[in-house]
Amino acid sequence: MRAYDSATLALLASGRMVTHTLVQFDFASGTYGFWDGAGKLTYGGLTYIGAGALIGMDEVTLSGSLESTALGLTLTSIANSDLTPDTLASIEAEQYHRRPVTLRRAYIHPDTRALVSVQRAWRGTVDQVTHEDAIGGQAVLKITCESVARDLTRKGWRIYSDVDQRRIDPTDGGMKHATLAGAQRTWWGRLPGSQKK
Repeated sequence: MRAYDSATLALLASGRMVTHTLVQFDFASGTYGFWDGAGKLTYGGLTYIGAGALIGMDEVTLSGSLESTALGLTLTSIANSDLTPDTLASIEAEQYHRRPVTLRRAYIHPDTRALVSVQRAWRGTVDQVTHEDAIGGQAVLKITCESVARDLTRKGWRIYSDVDQRRIDPTDGGMKHATLAGAQRTWWGRLPGSQKK
């Protein structure tokens, strides 16, 4: 359940809130940010390039099961705009497979155009990137992403460990004994061979 601050709740209740979508790609060489507004928007130390109608995405679907959901993103570049063909070419040249992608919903004040709050809407990884050339020197990147639920159903030998948990929270030792629990024998009641006195 998301917790919105009072300023966001008040504007949502008024029905006047302006919303935009932020897309963040985390690649080995650096982070790319795009949003469906105009100009540039800075949030969390990252400058998001305004793509406007040049960015498109499938509807975000959520599942109550452990099933992974796919999401399609489309970035269309136009020369002499914030989203240039060179930008798309640099994304395509990245080692993008299984790299993180995050969608956020930005809430913007309708009068001051100030950023009120930002909420994470979806997380996943990049699966495939295909390139298409369009008429007039445009370039189109079609990016297929998979939700993080993909890792929940993957079969393998690895078991979630204390090290994994401490990557999330260094002070959380809740998984400290997880690797030993399956190997230790715990006796309940009298020990074998002992006699009742």
